[in-house]
Amino acid sequence: MKKLSIILILLAMFSARSFAQSYNDFTLPDLDGNDVTLSKLLEKGPVLISFWATWCTPCKDEMKKLQPIHEKYKDQGFTYLAVNQDNQKSVSKVKSYISANSYTFPVVLDIEKAIFEAYSGIGMPYSILIDKNKNIVAKHLGYVPGDEKKIEQEIVQALGSVKSDSDSK
Repeated sequence: MKKLSIILILLAMFSARSFAQSYNDFTLPDLDGNDVTLSKLLEKGPVLISFWATWCTPCKDEMKKLQPIHEKYKDQGFTYLAVNQDNQKSVSKVKSYISANSYTFPVVLDIEKAIFEAYSGIGMPYSILIDKNKNIVAKHLGYVPGDEKKIEQEIVQALGSVKSDSDSK
């Protein structure tokens, strides 16, 4: 019962914050020290920003399911951007974790949690789908097996709006 109360409180906080949320551009270093800028990624198509940490089991479960989705749609302009939230002490584990799992999506480091806070993050995994026009079109807090199906549908819909935008020009 206590867990249910906590979940309900978190959901209430999440929904209250979600209405005030808007697009925030950012530049963060990737695992090789290169800058990655959200607005540059959005020029190609929709971006799913996923906040995660190496200590977060649901985050790792989600990443495992989103890797094939990234591969399936990346040539259509979609980017799955993993924004790591590990602190200074544990950030050294990030690169080896990504390499060990052969993940091919971009991973950036948000050690100060500034981007997580800018997007009103309150828990992980926390994902935000932004379309090419910089509209937040979907948000997800937490992960349970099967969520990837809904996320994939949202990605397909966001990709479809990209095609229809370009078709009308």
